[in-house]
Amino acid sequence: MSEWIRTTLGDLIELQRGHDLPSQDRSDGHVPIIGSFGITGTHSVAKYHGPGVAIGRSGAAIGTATYVDGDYWPLNTCLFVRDFKGNDPRWIYRLLDTIDFMAFNSGSAQPSLNRNFLRNIPAAAPPLSEQRAIAEVLGALDDKIAANTKLVEVADELAASLTRKGLDVSQPVALSDIADIVMGSSPSGSSFNEIGEGTVFYQGVRDFGVRFPSNRVWTTAPVRLAVPGDTLLSVRAPVGRVNLATEGTCIGRGVASIRSYTGRPFTLFHLLKGSEEAWAPFEAEGTVFGSINKSQLASLLVPSLGAGQEERLEGQLAPIERAIASALGENANLAATRDALLPQLMTGKLRVKDAEKALENAGV
Repeated sequence: MSEWIRTTLGDLIELQRGHDLPSQDRSDGHVPIIGSFGITGTHSVAKYHGPGVAIGRSGAAIGTATYVDGDYWPLNTCLFVRDFKGNDPRWIYRLLDTIDFMAFNSGSAQPSLNRNFLRNIPAAAPPLSEQRAIAEVLGALDDKIAANTKLVEVADELAASLTRKGLDVSQPVALSDIADIVMGSSPSGSSFNEIGEGTVFYQGVRDFGVRFPSNRVWTTAPVRLAVPGDTLLSVRAPVGRVNLATEGTCIGRGVASIRSYTGRPFTLFHLLKGSEEAWAPFEAEGTVFGSINKSQLASLLVPSLGAGQEERLEGQLAPIERAIASALGENANLAATRDALLPQLMTGKLRVKDAEKALENAGV
């Protein structure tokens, strides 16, 4: 790390507050609008040339870093880099992503960042060539994650299209006629832990992902259980969100487990996933939050499948779902690798040549 210099954030970049752009003033276009949490929409006019880097300026989004390659419009809910002062923009993005900006909150009731308070944040910077090499290593991981994410999107749409083609909307059936329904029940809060002891527990959609939920909370006193392949259905706002169980799972009051009577889990999953209109009335019925109870769920009418279609459709969906699961699993490993490398590379504790070996091991 001998070539690195110890400096301050203000010596590396110049931050500036973004600009108002009310929704009524926006027009269709391809210019990304950067807000506090990232890209929030598009516009036909760019305020600045790219590449661009910004961080959330207030609230829960403080310090959330965003990078764009092209021209962009930064909103006043973020601070953007007005001048990179000769540093690599992608490396600056990574640097900002490692700083705990909440420690520099200048607000009172509402957390916020004042760019003048940030100038003296200590930082260490390598030569430009090293900055670019670090950005390349981390960017390769992000690129692979992005490619897998696109694969998942395409595969998901293909699965949805195949399901729609097999449906017979003229002959709806009650959900209880095609699946077993188990409503969740929450264990005692004293049984919860976040160290992996017992059975993984899901109270609602907080941990739902694109296809599978993320493990965050476990319970040593499970009450109602789902098994691998069951569809996990959100029964409280937002009603109708679905994921697939990958292991024995304890379900709380915000989740129901739906299990195909015919042993065709993917067909059932996509049937429920594609039934957005069926859930709308239950989102509107609650006084504060939408919900659906077991009797309502049991009598819910869903499209049926034409004669001989269910087995055929399950055969089409199974390899698609395997590809989705593989891509999502690889993404989890890639993200873990990136997150482990990031702080070490950004502090000079790990050199690029060593990080490249880690990428080879990760198949990048």
